[in-house]
Amino acid sequence: MKTFKLASAALMLSMASALAAHAAPGYSTADVNIRSGPDTDFPSVGVIREGDNVDVRGCLNDESWCDVIWEGNRGWVFSEYLAFDYRGEVTPLPDVGLSAFRIPIVAFAATDYWKRHYVGRPFYKERDRWVRFKPRQRVGWKRPPSGPRKAGWWRSGYQAPSGMKAPPDRGWKRPDRPGRGGPDQAGPRRDGPGRDGPGRDGPGRDRPGQDRR
Repeated sequence: MKTFKLASAALMLSMASALAAHAAPGYSTADVNIRSGPDTDFPSVGVIREGDNVDVRGCLNDESWCDVIWEGNRGWVFSEYLAFDYRGEVTPLPDVGLSAFRIPIVAFAATDYWKRHYVGRPFYKERDRWVRFKPRQRVGWKRPPSGPRKAGWWRSGYQAPSGMKAPPDRGWKRPDRPGRGGPDQAGPRRDGPGRDGPGRDGPGRDRPGQDRR
């Protein structure tokens, strides 16, 4: 019995390691805000630059937002601007779905999430406000179809966030530039009009190329 329990524990640990490794090699396909919750009103944690590596830790059930790690920062990004190497080309996450990359479905609970990731951040002093805030369902985003998917299923009728270009289609390649940036290198950035609507950090537009996701 003891041997069986040890074997089961080892198997579970091995599976967990495999899942974690499988979910890691993602990319951002645009300059996009990483937010402290799955809604464009949540404070921005930084701006992920196009081509930067991201580690996707999970996505909401409708795949509208994904929880990612980037340059040591944790936060939420719109799923269609995340891509993976898949069968020889870089493919947007919604084209294939979470199961192909063993990405789990996760929920967002501000109390726990903020306590784990944002203590000491300037906006943490407003945590009570954000704990009470109820993230809105993304306007215009369609729930993924069940079963096998046709690449680009989500593009029919799709409208990119205000001020943003639609995510690149097939053939996108990572920018050839030294370094891949982070909030400490690029300096603080503020949200502004356009991009994905009025930002938490104040009116006006996100910086050129910035997504307000």
